Order: sequence, then structure tokens, then C-alpha cells
Amino acid sequence: MFKFNHLLKAGLILAAATLSTTVFAEAKFKVPMYYSVELVDGETKNFNYQRSDRSIVLEPGRHQIVLLFEGTFGTKDNERMVQAADPIVIDIMNIEDNETLTFTYDQPRSVEEADLYSRTQKIDIIDSNRKQITEDKASYYILASDSGFAILRDYRQDLLSLNRLYAPAYVQGSQRTMGMTTYGAPTIKATAGNGILSGGAPTKISMSAPMTSSAQEGNLRTSSTSGGAVQGPQGRLRDLINLYNSSDDKTKLEFMKYVMSN
Repeated sequence: MFKFNHLLKAGLILAAATLSTTVFAEAKFKVPMYYSVELVDGETKNFNYQRSDRSIVLEPGRHQIVLLFEGTFGTKDNERMVQAADPIVIDIMNIEDNETLTFTYDQPRSVEEADLYSRTQKIDIIDSNRKQITEDKASYYILASDSGFAILRDYRQDLLSLNRLYAPAYVQGSQRTMGMTTYGAPTIKATAGNGILSGGAPTKISMSAPMTSSAQEGNLRTSSTSGGAVQGPQGRLRDLINLYNSSDDKTKLEFMKYVMSN
């Protein structure tokens, strides 16, 4: 009887150890230096990111990760922030239990090298053994946009417009339903990325003489083809938007840094 109980306990311990290994098995994607996480499977916040080792914990299977190159480069005398105009999209077709993926690239050491890399972004996706991954398992591309460098650019909407978004939990705006707040008020969440600053097409702006200056704006406040007050940006705001959109990427980045620091 004692031997039977001993064997039974040993079997239970072994089964528990096996089960715990299965439960706690996880896959990871390690984020390289100078890259920030923008989207994981269409989510901007609801994902498991471990700051200690810069890794994203993933369930086995299909995933999509959007990363943006940005950082401060140079010496103390010429230190400057460099940011890519476009992010990269990592499409992982299948990641397995306990598998770790990441990518390597020629990390820049100077402002000039960072500027050059921000326009090229050539990377190699590898596993934990530094073996290069084949494209049928994981691949990447640079996500460019007609709007160029935009302060409020929405990468989820960019991917959605190309029918390349992988987001199992994301619901498009046209399919969203009314919900309730914790206080019992009805609410519904609109999608982002449709504003003028984000590069989306403006709606209900039908002025006969668009792109007017702030000096002319006052005379055209009611000159929409449908009558009534003109909707959209007015006066100096319109001038600021036009000035921003006509600037080069470097100027736009410096302007963005100024806005963020004031």
C-alpha cells in the first residue's frame, strides 16, 4: 500500500510539472534598441510588454507587430533626435511555444548614420540562435503613406486601408455598437486617423476657394456651396497646417519636438 501511494504521488507531481510547463510556455519577440512598439495585433496598449528585456510576450500562432525607429544620436555637441518617417511592420505567420524572435540591423553610431538608416531600414529577422528566419515564417516591410510624416498618423488605419491589418480583437468603426459607461451613460468609440493632421481626407469641406489665407478667411466664412458657416480649420490654423504639410521631413520632426516640449 505504501509503495502504491508513493508511486501515485510521484505520478501526480510529474503530471503537475508537465501541466505547469504547458501553461507557462510562452513565445517572445524582442524589440531591438532604438525601436518603439506602436502596434501589436492592432492594439496600441493591450499587450504584454516586458521592459526588463524589451520583449513582447505572445501566444503561439499568428501576430503582427508595428515598430518605429527613433532615438537620440550624436555627441554632446551635436546631439539630435532622429525618427523614421515610416514604421516597419513585422508579419509573423507562426511563432511556437518558447520561441524567441527578433531582428538585427546595422545600429547607427552618429546622426548622419541614423539619418541614413531611418530612410533605408534594412533588417534581418532571426531566432534566439541568431539563425535567419525564412519569409514563409516571418517577414517585414516599411509602411509608407501618401501623407508622409504626420504628427497624428494612425498606423492601424494605414494598414486597414491596405487590407493588411491583422487585428483579431479590433472592430471597425462601421461595425461598432453602442455600449455603456460605468455610470450607465450610452457610449460608442470612434476610430482615429480621419482628421486633417493625420493625413485623412477631410469631409464636409466644400469651399469655393480652398487654401485661403487667414486674411481672406473672414470674407469666406459663409461661402460653402451648401450654405452656412464653413467647417474645418479656420484662419491661422489653416496657415499652420499648410506650412507643416509643405515642409521637409527634417523640419516637421523639429516642429514635432518643439510641440512635445511646450
